[in-house]
Amino acid sequence: MARNSQGLHYRLGAFFLLLSLAGCSNFFIGNNDLASFTITPLNTSIKPAATQQFSASGVFGDGSTRDISSTVTWTSSNPAIATIDASGLATGVALGSTTITATDSGKNQSTTLTVSNRVVSSITISPANSTVISGSTQQFTATATFSDNSTQDVTTSATWTSSSTTAATISTTGLARGVTTGTTTITATFSGVTASTTLTVQ
Repeated sequence: MARNSQGLHYRLGAFFLLLSLAGCSNFFIGNNDLASFTITPLNTSIKPAATQQFSASGVFGDGSTRDISSTVTWTSSNPAIATIDASGLATGVALGSTTITATDSGKNQSTTLTVSNRVVSSITISPANSTVISGSTQQFTATATFSDNSTQDVTTSATWTSSSTTAATISTTGLARGVTTGTTTITATFSGVTASTTLTVQ
């Protein structure tokens, strides 16, 4: 009798635990429910009176990805520096920085928007269209050119990606490693500006 009572106690405890978890909105996610989302670009700069289009990409319960730029709520922490409209289009007002935030289904993503007279015009990746042997490495560098024609090494500040990680991976500092024979596109992004080059693995 004691064992039956103890078993009933455990079953009731598990039942109420499941009820409690079911009450959490993130425990059971429907196919059409927003699981997570990201915004782009990150940490970008514009000149006063210039605009920057932000976008939001959502991942849903069924694993699909959709553009939700027009459905999230966009806000600027300092509208005196930059405003942002319902579609995610920010406009620089005065010199300074503001936090751009997108909100949807109780979830938030934020990034910094800087309004400055010195902004990134372009990025150059070196070396261009290189080749490595499987298992070896290749260090890439990224150089940003600004609106005042000055340049700066942004290798460790840029965001690096490889379009095919089965061919080659790349670290946060721009160090690529060949994995298997193939070709991948290496991309560096800094202050909302992107540059790409090809890496071939033999």
